Amino acid sequence: MEKRIKIISLLFIFLVLPFSVFSVSVGGTTNGGTSYCSTTNSGFLNLTGHNGSILNWELSTNGGLSWINIPNTNAVQTYFNLSQTTCYRAIVKDGSFPPDTSTIACINIYSPTVPGTLNGGGIYCTSPVSGTLTLSGSVGNILYWEYSTDGGAMWYSISNTTTTHNYSGITQTTQYRAVVQSGTCPQAVSNVDTVVVDGPIIAGIINGSGAVCAGNNSGTLTLTGNNAPVLGWLYSINSGSTWVPISNTSTTLSYSNLTQETWYRAIVGNSNCDDTTAIKTIMVDQGTVAGTISGGGVYCSPNVASGTLTLTGNVGGIIDWEYSVDGGTTWVKIANSTTTENYSSLLQTRLYRVRVQSGVCPVAYTNIDTVFADPETIAGTLTQDTTVCPVLNQGTLTLTGYVGNVLYWEYSTDNGLNWSIINNSSGTYMFSGLTQTTQYRVTVQSGRCSILTSNSITVTMFNVAPVTAGNDVSIVLGETVVLNGTGMGTPSWSPPTYLDDPNIFNPTASPTDTIEYILMVTDVNGCINVDTVNVFVSDTTTNETALVITNLFTPNGDGINDYWYIENIDKYKNVEVYVYNIYGNLVFSKKDYLNDWGGGQLPDGTYYYIIKSDDFEVIKGPLEILR
Repeated sequence: MEKRIKIISLLFIFLVLPFSVFSVSVGGTTNGGTSYCSTTNSGFLNLTGHNGSILNWELSTNGGLSWINIPNTNAVQTYFNLSQTTCYRAIVKDGSFPPDTSTIACINIYSPTVPGTLNGGGIYCTSPVSGTLTLSGSVGNILYWEYSTDGGAMWYSISNTTTTHNYSGITQTTQYRAVVQSGTCPQAVSNVDTVVVDGPIIAGIINGSGAVCAGNNSGTLTLTGNNAPVLGWLYSINSGSTWVPISNTSTTLSYSNLTQETWYRAIVGNSNCDDTTAIKTIMVDQGTVAGTISGGGVYCSPNVASGTLTLTGNVGGIIDWEYSVDGGTTWVKIANSTTTENYSSLLQTRLYRVRVQSGVCPVAYTNIDTVFADPETIAGTLTQDTTVCPVLNQGTLTLTGYVGNVLYWEYSTDNGLNWSIINNSSGTYMFSGLTQTTQYRVTVQSGRCSILTSNSITVTMFNVAPVTAGNDVSIVLGETVVLNGTGMGTPSWSPPTYLDDPNIFNPTASPTDTIEYILMVTDVNGCINVDTVNVFVSDTTTNETALVITNLFTPNGDGINDYWYIENIDKYKNVEVYVYNIYGNLVFSKKDYLNDWGGGQLPDGTYYYIIKSDDFEVIKGPLEILR
């Protein structure tokens, strides 16, 4: 038994062990195959699961059609910057067994994806549109196309892997692109090509006045109905031969002071499409010139007013003629659009004018031409000379039987050598306050007929006897004085105060204060003549410097009592005098008065004075002016 065990052991050593050490060759598995999208690359392959020794590695760049030996007996094979796809394998041999080849592992080298360039889009000003897009210059396979109608916010796929894409029926702007991939390289998207649909553009219509008056004019054109923004306006003054741009992008355009026919149009659209409106023409009418009427005249009956009026120099059409019989207050239209107007047998004066208008320019009226149809002038008659008292007189003169209008009255004080005009156009005239004989006459004219002068009449002055009230006198308080008045007629003194008889020429006066007496004498013709006298009253202690104020003076130029007299006023300094009328209005004032005021142009009547000085209290009193 022991011997049999030894024999079995020897058989195992010599028969079994040799077959365990030299088994069949196994090429194993090549690991590390990968892909690159660049020629800049590096890495290694490793061999696993092989049995035997690695004799060498091999590579192929033509998909295994031929192999190139790589002297490498290691289980790791490196590579560096491969420029094309390269496959690798290892040759393994175990002992005397035939060699075996490992699995093949490839390093795939792909060109980088190039999406290419998309062309074929465009701008279309009409709708719908169609066309073809073409992708060129791409590297890789076209996976699909995409489109967007919202500016690229959302994209929708198109099942198309060719380099062209046909589009049709497009009514809105659409963007297109293609998605490309080279091998396992990253996908790439082409440029976006756009089919821009901006049409159709509707330019709209220009509205506004079609005519203006040359020179001072203005207006506004308005564009309506357009469906796109205004890009600008154009105008032409040579019937469209040339157009001048206007920098205005609003739908309104203002114009002013046009002098000739002007065409306008607007350009509507966007940066892609545009259209131009129809032409709007503004006619420019020359300004209205009314012209001049001639042919009127003066016709004094019995001549008959007949003739022809003619309009010349007008620019524009005649609308009608007009006439007025009330001096132009109201006008009556005459249906006549010619340049002449006939008149015949007119019985009253007529004013004529013409209304003229050039196009849309304002209406203009011509000058007024008058056909004067008036009765012949009759100057009329002034009747009855008269005689009156000087100064205190008045009367009314009347013109009768005249035909026409009173132009003015005239008077003469030198027996008709010289005449002065009185601005009075009525048939009566009231005279008053005459101081000398005066003649009167009237000038009359009927329409435009002859100017005639009436007869003259004379207002004669009665001769008034002179009146003297005597010289001014001074008395001491308590004394009396006899007034020395003279004249022819009935005397009357005013005021009668302190007089024993005011109706005689020589009354006795016993005043207690300084007073002025007026002597009025009425003669046989009822005429009154006057004079004044002052009685100055003072006490014995002050009569040398006391103010004696005259309260009446008669500035009639006779040299007697013509100025307001204040006795002793020159003996005081800084004296101021003021005179007021009955309404409280200041009519005269003077500092350091020297008895030289003659009443100026003030009318007769009662006034009031105030006298001030640092040397005495304020003095007030009445003052009468009687001419």
